[in-house]
Amino acid sequence: MTQADPRKESVPEIRLVVEVDGNPVGFLNLDIDRLWPLINHGKRDTVPVEWMDQGKFESIMCSAVMKRMVSRIEGRLYQTLGDEMVKAGLDVENFNLKAQAAAQAFGTTKADIEKLALESDRTPQDFYSFFWEYLITDREITDLKREWKAKSTPPR
Repeated sequence: MTQADPRKESVPEIRLVVEVDGNPVGFLNLDIDRLWPLINHGKRDTVPVEWMDQGKFESIMCSAVMKRMVSRIEGRLYQTLGDEMVKAGLDVENFNLKAQAAAQAFGTTKADIEKLALESDRTPQDFYSFFWEYLITDREITDLKREWKAKSTPPR
């Protein structure tokens, strides 16, 4: 007589809803059918005592282990998410400061950029490429105008 696969009696997926301030922002889906063999590999194939029903033992063990694992993941996930949200907020502030620095150095209108490009023998597209590269790099630039002038003209 073969025993039923205990994972088939349980839910094949755990879905963890990730919330921020009570609003769902995402989900973490764990496939138990794929995860459980990774957790339980190389362990005993039989229950520790003869009188236990192996199918029930496996099912309860899987459920309890997964519940504890999800509980630990939730704690770490929310701590990490909170930390990363703070860092992302600082990234937003940094992007805005960099954009303001570029506006102070080069002007705020398209006409300002067209004039700058014309004076530098470049195209507005060259400037926009320069700007986007400046915006996304982590390198700190102290003099944007000097950096713009030093930049070689890309091939057209």
